[in-house]
Amino acid sequence: MPKKTIPLFALGFRPFYLLAAFWSVVAILEWLMELSGSGIRGIGSIPGIQWHAHEMIFGFATTVVAGFSLTAVRSWTGLETPKGRSLMLLAIFWIAGRLGPLFSSYFVIIDILFLPIIAMIIGKLILQRNMMRNLFLPLILSVLGVLNGLFYMSAYGHISIDSNAPLISSLFLIVMIEIMIGGRVIPSFTANAIVGLKQFRNKSFAALAVALSAASFLLWTLFPVSVITALICILTGILQFILLLGWKPLAARSKPILWILHAAYFWISLGFILLGLSSLGLASMYIALHAFGIGATGGLIIGMITRTAMGHTGRLIKAGAIEVSCYVLVQVTAVIWMVAHLTVGVWFHFTIGLAGICWCLAFILYIYKYFPWLTKPRLDGQPG
Repeated sequence: MPKKTIPLFALGFRPFYLLAAFWSVVAILEWLMELSGSGIRGIGSIPGIQWHAHEMIFGFATTVVAGFSLTAVRSWTGLETPKGRSLMLLAIFWIAGRLGPLFSSYFVIIDILFLPIIAMIIGKLILQRNMMRNLFLPLILSVLGVLNGLFYMSAYGHISIDSNAPLISSLFLIVMIEIMIGGRVIPSFTANAIVGLKQFRNKSFAALAVALSAASFLLWTLFPVSVITALICILTGILQFILLLGWKPLAARSKPILWILHAAYFWISLGFILLGLSSLGLASMYIALHAFGIGATGGLIIGMITRTAMGHTGRLIKAGAIEVSCYVLVQVTAVIWMVAHLTVGVWFHFTIGLAGICWCLAFILYIYKYFPWLTKPRLDGQPG
């Protein structure tokens, strides 16, 4: 008789959504403490601003991507992804990757290996089903693992490159995942939910937007101060906005489970425009990076980890008061951060603190509601 699987480890989204939400709160609180001069990380560790960026990318965003990937690939292929003891070991491995480097630099190898391991697991299943269209996901996860390794080697002085470069490139890759997956699911979710909705959806136009997005990120990485880079980035932002308009975002305004995805995707188009303006010296690159990091990535993550958790625990996919609060708080966080960047002195610390509190409240509310759901069996008795 097969052993009964603990519900928390029945499918990849369960532990990794919770771990990502919890760690994002911890990382933001620690960053706010470091800004006030009272951080608790060890002496001689990675500088605060880089640790903050690294953990929001590799401790939060890619953790959600890992949980989503393990869940989605099972749905795409019909093949089992890790569950039970093997999934528990992956979760323990992830925890060791977060905490280990705080005590010794030797433990960074655990963190570096996590994403390539996830990539190998899902890549094998995708190849087994010959689903080449989805091979981009393990490939990007593998590259993210390499970038994570480059960051650590640079941060600890083993190679002479700017430690910020791998972090920025990692954020760009995460946004590319959002563009490719978001471009598939956001319009289809909207069309399925709103009867009779007529959208503008053109495969060639969408492919052009994806190609220009990748080109913009590559150009900005190689030539951040360039008129050509600026023009391509701004053009990309405009095309992404036109793409979004074609999905009819205003038709989703009465459905929070949908409007959060549209609102978050808007930050992608805005991020490209701001990135272009930074190439012209008209805006700080940090405004663009946080448009991508908070508004887009944070918004899409909170939208997807609520939606997919509802669906995969056998619940009706409909946002309640707590979900709406989470959605609003993450979007407010992005706006307040933008305001904070324009302030100085005591007002900067106040507004940054306020943004951080909004973010933490959003994910504390998520944990409060979803912890019981993610640690109990599906309502419909189905596996997963």
